[in-house]
Amino acid sequence: MRRALVFVYHALLGCASVPLLAQTPPAPRGYPAPPRALPEADEIALALSAAPEEISSQADVFVLRGTDYVKVRTGTNGCACMVARDLHEGSRYPICYDQEGARTSMARELMEGSLRAKGLSEAEVQRRVTAAYASRELRRPAKASLAYMMSPQQVLFSSPDSDGVRVGAWSPHVMLMLPDVEPGQLGLAPDSKVSVIQIHKQGTGHSELIVKVPAWSTGEPAGTVP
Repeated sequence: MRRALVFVYHALLGCASVPLLAQTPPAPRGYPAPPRALPEADEIALALSAAPEEISSQADVFVLRGTDYVKVRTGTNGCACMVARDLHEGSRYPICYDQEGARTSMARELMEGSLRAKGLSEAEVQRRVTAAYASRELRRPAKASLAYMMSPQQVLFSSPDSDGVRVGAWSPHVMLMLPDVEPGQLGLAPDSKVSVIQIHKQGTGHSELIVKVPAWSTGEPAGTVP
């Protein structure tokens, strides 16, 4: 999820190509900061804010307790909500997954968050995630699935790595998990200038289509932050 948003952040921030520095720049303040749980009632409310009430009110809910995510509510619609985090201090990524995403993609998000909370580096987190896919401990979606990121309380960063910059509440959006999708399949040019949709990691098992939507989960217009 976090990596899926890098392209929009770069466009939003007007970033151009920057020559590589001779030395790696120092990590920003607040990085790495292992995720910490919010008060449980706050964490639940934040998780549920990721999607419209029609979806989130009937979904499973997972919260971070210590260094592990646990289910605190069993829903009735097969969807599931949580608050993901990276290693930037204050990062908050409320996400609700549809049925297929709750069955597959969410396991990756839960694993990443737990490993970060245990103090592992981002490189080690991704190494373990890659190994989990290779061993089939983690599974990719078997069909198209959707994740909602429509919370006006989202605190996003441009990358889970140390060079990520704080973007905050960027825009309400949904993410379609479309394994192996290419731009041409959707009628998009390889260098598409369409701003409301983009493909991240195109042509791979982790391809995601990011689509901006016009309102937050609260119904407020996207141009405002309630």
